Amino acid sequence: MNLKQVRRCVLYARLSVTKEESVSIARQLQSCRRYAEARGWEVLGEFVDDGVSATANRPEERLGWKSLLAARDFDAVIIWKVDRLARRVLDFLHADETLQKRGAGLVAVEDPIDMTSPQGRAFAVMLAVFGEMEAEAIRARVRAARAQILKDGRWPGGGIPYGYQSIPNPDGPGRVLSKDVERIAWLSKAVAKALRGETVNSVATWLTDSGAPLPLRRIERTSGSKSWNRQTIDGLLRNPVLAGMTPHNPGRAKSAKRVDPFAVLRDEHGSPIVNEALAIISYDEFETLQRLLDARTAPQARKRSERRSTSPFLARVARCDECAVFLCRGTNQKRPILYCPRCRQTIGRTALDAYLIDRLLSERAEELVGDLDVAEAWARAGSDDKARRVVLVSQLDALVIRRGVVGRYFDEDRVLLAWSSTQ
Repeated sequence: MNLKQVRRCVLYARLSVTKEESVSIARQLQSCRRYAEARGWEVLGEFVDDGVSATANRPEERLGWKSLLAARDFDAVIIWKVDRLARRVLDFLHADETLQKRGAGLVAVEDPIDMTSPQGRAFAVMLAVFGEMEAEAIRARVRAARAQILKDGRWPGGGIPYGYQSIPNPDGPGRVLSKDVERIAWLSKAVAKALRGETVNSVATWLTDSGAPLPLRRIERTSGSKSWNRQTIDGLLRNPVLAGMTPHNPGRAKSAKRVDPFAVLRDEHGSPIVNEALAIISYDEFETLQRLLDARTAPQARKRSERRSTSPFLARVARCDECAVFLCRGTNQKRPILYCPRCRQTIGRTALDAYLIDRLLSERAEELVGDLDVAEAWARAGSDDKARRVVLVSQLDALVIRRGVVGRYFDEDRVLLAWSSTQ
């Protein structure tokens, strides 16, 4: 393909965080439009990923880029610079390969690249390498700055724990944590109840019935709801700040799993650094609290009479994308879920089961299960979930669930489904 003859294109812009020195989404798109206009190309659409890190999110994981790939009849993708598409060389090459397969080329306004020639491709890869080096340098500077802030006892930013507030540092620059007079008493009572053996659900019910003020971030996310939920309480009770410790795990991936409550800032001897002014319980009490929470989290730890049975349809079928282990069956607020026994990510079963059944019957209906096709085998299985599981498993190559935002609506992008080869 000769890019000089291209007449149909789409535009793509991405921005991680808006800063004064950042080139905004609007400016990126404006530059791309001018580029297309100067060459007489027809712009079919504009696609944006705003507030999305290229380091933490591969192109194929971004909503804007996925929408772009779903568009039709374009010959080129115009971006402002190579690093707007990817910050890792492999991510850039995979995205370019995807475009090549559909006969499209990549054009960068500020980086004079021509992906149709060997020399142009080599130059583009060099730019991607420099982009990856720059991203790593930025990460190193951020890690160093955060480490120094923590060493100085200052607050590094992020979500402020319930019962605490961020105030100007009285001893120098930056900010520090202090107890929030309005909420710390509620937190102390909730922790005391949990230490006495009360369940997380009962603590949530008590806070709701007593009219305890919600976490500020939860107030921003909800519309009029004044109810506490189990997940919020579990997070509060696992925060090491309860014992005056500072969460710190520099090796933890950003995407990742639930924070280890014992991954905290430590001294040169490996002992936790404790700020007594923030603590509401001792370290020993914090250890006891975590054991109680872990014991009650696992359904297997409860009495059999207290366990709720769930459908075996997905028993040992789906794996966790982060941990590569089978997801377990369980319930959350009496609703069936799958959860990872390691990182504790969850996904609701009601919508997931319906989604898998719909795809099975629409995409694999004519494949064989023994002497029957899938549609007939499914019909014969009726409401027997064990028999229906056999039909599903016969067609699966892999079913992986990855992390995502857990909310009211089912996010099918969390489900990575691969069918087995045609029998």
